[in-house]
Amino acid sequence: MAMSEGQRTILDIIAVLTGRTLSTSTMDAVVIDKSGLSAEEVRNYLSQLEGLGYITIGVKVSGADYRMINMTKEGLQVTSDSQALR
Repeated sequence: MAMSEGQRTILDIIAVLTGRTLSTSTMDAVVIDKSGLSAEEVRNYLSQLEGLGYITIGVKVSGADYRMINMTKEGLQVTSDSQALR
């Protein structure tokens, strides 16, 4: 299944923010800020990417206004493949 341009953009932002590692997380609020898109649009893409298995999204902790996002092996593979094509 081909990813949309928006999904690719968000996944690339997450890859950069996590340093392309599985062990580093980033906050959804930072992804929203870096994307230049509306928060609703980014959250929609995040949900889609999680459904595809490219990222994992943590549960929002009580009192926090953000959720933590991690890349998965599959997500790293997709971003590595796209880097090779550039």
